[in-house]
Amino acid sequence: MELIIKLMRFRGNVLPTNYQYALSSWIYKVISRADQDHSTFLHERGFAFDGKRFKMFTFSQLDVRPYKILGNEIQLLGNEVSLNIRFHVDSSMENFIRGLFMHQHCGLGNKYAQTDFQVIGVETKPRFVFNTTMRYECLSPIIVSAMRDDHSAAYLGPDDPAFGPVFIQNLIRKQAALALHNDATEPATIQNIMSFRLLNTPRKKGITIKEGTEQETKVIGYLFNFELTASPELQETGYYAGFGEKNSIGFGCCGVRSTNN
Repeated sequence: MELIIKLMRFRGNVLPTNYQYALSSWIYKVISRADQDHSTFLHERGFAFDGKRFKMFTFSQLDVRPYKILGNEIQLLGNEVSLNIRFHVDSSMENFIRGLFMHQHCGLGNKYAQTDFQVIGVETKPRFVFNTTMRYECLSPIIVSAMRDDHSAAYLGPDDPAFGPVFIQNLIRKQAALALHNDATEPATIQNIMSFRLLNTPRKKGITIKEGTEQETKVIGYLFNFELTASPELQETGYYAGFGEKNSIGFGCCGVRSTNN
C-alpha cells in the first residue's frame, strides 16, 4: 500500500538535514500504538531469508518546499510538508494502517533543530499494475553495498558494473523472504532475463544515521533514474518494500516514470 501523508507544522521551522532516522522512529511509534507485536516484529526481526532481514516498508524524502539550506539544517519557509510511505502488506490491512496515521503528532529533529507537526491528511494511492519493464525515479537515495575483505561496506554507485547484479539479488531475496513468511506453496515468478539500466547521471548523497550519538553511522546513497526488467512480482516488491538496502530508514523509495510491456 502507498500513503501520502500531509503534515502541518505548529512549533519550530528548522530540521536537521539528517532527519531520516527520526522519521523512521516516528513511523515505528505510530504502528506500535495500535499493534505492539507487529512493531516489535518489524523493528527487531523483520522478514528473514539467507541471513538477511527486511522490514518491507520504505518512505520518501520529505517534500519541504519552499526551504533554505543553512549548513546542516533545513529552514522551512512554508507551513506544510508531505511524504510518501509504502508498506508491502495484504490489501485487507490498508484501511487499518491508513487510520493509524490520521491526526497523529510528529516531532522531528535533534537538540539543535526540531519542528513539531500535526498530520492533516492521509491519502491512499491506487495500486499499480506492474509490467516486466518499468522506469523509476528515486524519491529517496538508493543504497547498494558489497562487503570488502575487512568486512566493511563498500557503497556502490549505479554506474559501477557490480551495482546491477547486487541490486537485483537484493530484490530476489526480499521476494523469497515474503514467500517464506507467508508459507507460499510456490515461489514467486522469477524470470531468467533480468536487467538494470541507468538512465541519467546519478547524484551522490551522504547521510548520517543516529547523528550525534555513539551509534552514529555514515552511509552513501544515490539519486537517479533507472529501467528495471524483472517479473511483475519483483517490480511490486521493489516499489512497496523499497529498492536496495536500509529501506525502513527511508532509502530506496521510487516513483514510476513510465511502463513498457
